[in-house]
Amino acid sequence: MANDKKSAPSQAADNPSFAGFAFRLFLYLFLASLFFSVGNLHESLMPVQRLLAESAGGGANLAGADATVEGTIIRTDHAALDINHECTGIFVLLVYTMFVMAYPAPWRSRLSGAAVGWVTLNVVNVLRLILLTVIASRRPDWFAYFHEYFFQGLFIALLAILASIWTEQVRREALAGVSA
Repeated sequence: MANDKKSAPSQAADNPSFAGFAFRLFLYLFLASLFFSVGNLHESLMPVQRLLAESAGGGANLAGADATVEGTIIRTDHAALDINHECTGIFVLLVYTMFVMAYPAPWRSRLSGAAVGWVTLNVVNVLRLILLTVIASRRPDWFAYFHEYFFQGLFIALLAILASIWTEQVRREALAGVSA
């Protein structure tokens, strides 16, 4: 009986609650958004915006879009795309990173999960901008749908998939550690 009482707090510490995770996640999201807003971080993303415009314009030209890039503006025959701070994917990156940081996992797993997620989300974002430039060049009437709906849904699904894959990997590593 005495051993059961001693192991109960240990088990509780090893088994963090969902409520604790949810609280940390919302706290981290709040703090990140507050820091982003109060710190005017969007103003420091201009170099990233220019790099994305160059990458997307170059990639779209490889696909035959005939786009020109001036700073953060990608011009086609039918449209001009302004790559602003929202186009950097910073908000998707923050949501994913805060999820990974809030999840009860070893720090090594959190850091590697965040790194893999950042690379994946940035690659998908560049591909999104390339495709949007091609769509603006060839089918400008489709642009609004793909920009506002399709790619927003794609990023929500991608966040869910990345989070699921990562949490499953963390769970398997924890189980492997218990059985070893």
